[in-house]
Amino acid sequence: MPRTRTAPAPSLADEQRGHARSRILRAARQVLAERGLATRVDDVAAAAGVGRRTVFRHFETRDALLAAAVTDGIRSYGDHIPRPLAGVALDDWLEEALVALHGMNARHGRIYWELAFTLELDGELAEVASTRRQARRQLVRRFTDWAWTAGGGGGRPPGWLLDAFAVHLSAFATQALMGDFGRRPEEIGRSAARALSAIVRQAVSEA
Repeated sequence: MPRTRTAPAPSLADEQRGHARSRILRAARQVLAERGLATRVDDVAAAAGVGRRTVFRHFETRDALLAAAVTDGIRSYGDHIPRPLAGVALDDWLEEALVALHGMNARHGRIYWELAFTLELDGELAEVASTRRQARRQLVRRFTDWAWTAGGGGGRPPGWLLDAFAVHLSAFATQALMGDFGRRPEEIGRSAARALSAIVRQAVSEA
């Protein structure tokens, strides 16, 4: 039998570059949450504990850095939100998933609002704003479909149910309840889960 070739192990230099890039991206996400689009490369370098030149070795421009950091944050949603498993009750899954989601919403900070409402973005930042919007629509659609099926619904869920999920999953809901009512993200997640569970059951009964 022919031997299967294995990929060569990454060199120490490659590992160090990967570690540095990840560190810079984590720092960029933290600074973006606080300062939004006013974030400077120097701010990110200081938060990451590296020099400005090190940042530019990994990212050609400031916009490329910010776009990569936002994209990394968008990707984290899919990695950290649990999918419904066979045998798991709708209520239990919704609570686990929404507590995780509102926890992530709370960490987005200022950059989320600016990407959602700033109209004069261009280049890479305009692209990442469009990517964020598409990713949010896909997330809401998946949540709605999963909950509709787990609640016993058949076919496609009604459009108004999609709207209900869009509201209860929104980072705007997270910030409103944290700021105006002093709720913690986990409390918001549990409240949203109870509301959506009741809404899904009502939708299924009407179908």
